[in-house]
Amino acid sequence: MGKNCLKQILTYINKVYDVGEKINSLKNKNKSPVKIATISFIVLFGFMLQIRSFNRLERMLKKNKFKKVLPKKTKMPYIDAVRRSLSDFDLDWLKDFHSHIVKTTIENKVFRNGTIDGLKVVAIDGTELFESTKKCCDKCLTRNDKNGTKHYFHTSIVCATVGSDPHIIIGQEMLEPKKDSPDKNEGEITGAKRLIKKLYKEFHHFADIIVADALYCKSTWVKEVLSIGMNVVIRVKDERLHIVKDALALFKFEEVNKEWIIKKRSKKYTIVKAWDEDNFEMPDSSIKVRFIKFIEEIHNEDKIEFKEAWIITTDKFVSVETLWKIMHNRWHIENNAFHQLKTEWHLDHCFLHSPSGVETVLMFILIAFNLMQLYFFRCIRGFRKKRMLQIDFIEDIRDEMLLINNWMNPIFENT
Repeated sequence: MGKNCLKQILTYINKVYDVGEKINSLKNKNKSPVKIATISFIVLFGFMLQIRSFNRLERMLKKNKFKKVLPKKTKMPYIDAVRRSLSDFDLDWLKDFHSHIVKTTIENKVFRNGTIDGLKVVAIDGTELFESTKKCCDKCLTRNDKNGTKHYFHTSIVCATVGSDPHIIIGQEMLEPKKDSPDKNEGEITGAKRLIKKLYKEFHHFADIIVADALYCKSTWVKEVLSIGMNVVIRVKDERLHIVKDALALFKFEEVNKEWIIKKRSKKYTIVKAWDEDNFEMPDSSIKVRFIKFIEEIHNEDKIEFKEAWIITTDKFVSVETLWKIMHNRWHIENNAFHQLKTEWHLDHCFLHSPSGVETVLMFILIAFNLMQLYFFRCIRGFRKKRMLQIDFIEDIRDEMLLINNWMNPIFENT
């Protein structure tokens, strides 16, 4: 693995995504000797390096690990100053910055060929950030466990691309406490509807298909997606639903519509069978959907395993092979953006707990995630094909932060 990853990534994100211009446009709200631009860069770059906690960031600051990527004589912040700053940060600036990155990927035609078989596919998912029985703020959602103990938590509805690399977070929406009724947290679908309206206003046709799990098998959600000119694919699991009962009863008497073999390699291969019927009515009879049943016959040497899955879609024309790819890409853990955010980007860690601080940290993490994904898959040839590991590059960058000499970070060149 070549060196100079540090120089390469900072030059790339500055040149293509205007990181320097954006960060240096921030103005201090008080007379602190530490510039808000300095704090913002340290936090953003810390998250790009997948810091696990602000304790880890504090150790990096104490060891002067950021010194060589900041201008000479830069006043460095203490971690308490970082926390205070993020608790009262300009969230609109962060959201505009995030939007700028997404718009730039659109302008640069990153997904000009779609993400799966020519279609732009995104997924919506509710992500619980962290929970506590002690810490709480005005924006906390609440629930009681079986022992009556109250738990406080925050949840964000996240929209991410599905399929080909890079995986990009298009947007997020925080759920609000006690909006649907006096004694109830805001529902996930309510937040998701608000999110896709905002994304449509911001980016217009940001997807051809929006994928969601079984929770979203509701007429209200399907109507909302159709109203902005997009289609749904929804994983269905509840056998008690009328639509499931009707479809499975019908399929008992029908031949398979399509059958194909994938991953054919000696004695390891999978036979996929699909039953496909249209015009099933949702509870709101004005909405009719396709119902597809997949059965996978997985051959591994002398072992055979069977898996069954059901989906519904409002797309009347997409092939069952493409629908199968969409389903697998969304729920395949290894390349799943939602899974990565929780396990590698520590989204479920409580970095900071205050009404606006939680969303501020979340936005920094999502921006950091997007910039790193764009770097890995737009700058490093064959990143996925060669099975390179993101953590290897990140560790190289951490090492280079101490070794680099006589180099001016382009993000601060014009300051």
